[in-house]
Amino acid sequence: MIIKGTEHNNGRNLARYLLRSKENETCRLWELRDSASDRLTKSLTDWELIGRCKTKGSKILYHAHIRVCDDERMTAGQWHETIAKLEQHLGFNNCPRAIVGHEHAQKGLHVHIVWSRHDPERGALVKLGNDHQHHHAVARNAEEEYKLRPAVAPVNENTRKKLRLSDREVHAIADRGGDREQLAKLVRASWAATHSGEEMRAMLKTLKVELVPGDRRDWVAQYRGLKLNPVRLLPEVKTAEFRQRMQDVDLAAEKQGQRKAEAMKEVFRRKAAKLVKGEIDAAMPKAPPARKGFRKASKSGPQPKSRRKLRYEDPGI
Repeated sequence: MIIKGTEHNNGRNLARYLLRSKENETCRLWELRDSASDRLTKSLTDWELIGRCKTKGSKILYHAHIRVCDDERMTAGQWHETIAKLEQHLGFNNCPRAIVGHEHAQKGLHVHIVWSRHDPERGALVKLGNDHQHHHAVARNAEEEYKLRPAVAPVNENTRKKLRLSDREVHAIADRGGDREQLAKLVRASWAATHSGEEMRAMLKTLKVELVPGDRRDWVAQYRGLKLNPVRLLPEVKTAEFRQRMQDVDLAAEKQGQRKAEAMKEVFRRKAAKLVKGEIDAAMPKAPPARKGFRKASKSGPQPKSRRKLRYEDPGI
């Protein structure tokens, strides 16, 4: 069994997602608890509006879904009992709730649950500090009670999680006209064809990829204006191995040279800004000098006391 959940800040979008049926799948609204409407979209938007008005929170809704293996089935009573245990663990006993079931022709049934985090009795949002631990505990108890097969593999301490670029970095590369797969191939080829850090830097530079010192890590790959973690482009290489390869490059000297270059850029930027400002001031027409014997007009209006004197002829005595 798999249980996942997260907070949401847009009830309309969440309802649109829950009511959308995929291929060979049907969705059905099981339950709406403590709702003034019988429509899911109206209920979620109302809960979100109430939570925003009565609290200072922005993510009012909590969405969780429960799934079992494709070849396993649970009865309606087992589903409701699992949902009740999850609700008790998360602290949503007094909160409004909606349940939506998605039935797939081959994969079977999985259930989505949406709670409003606003507790009407307390007048505050339910705090969620250990929700992932609660998901894990409820799933393991349900597997043991209903004789279900674990849907996730046991954690192995010796296996290393493969690092990869984040979705934001992938989209940024695509927006700049780059190709993530091509970039990964270039970095892997440079790693396999070289034996030292200097050789790898020189080879990547000819391929328009530069290895430069980073702010938060030792080295970053600079590609089309982006600074990426080069280890994430090498799936079989660990950070310690990459650092060992780059030992022949003086990292401290590289960072010092980079700081000097940044300082020079800042100096030239200030000089350029000052030069442009001088040219703009020289091109702007100058105001004519004030005529003698006349008082220069003031930009600000008369003060309240002066206005009172002028209007009501008050001598101010």
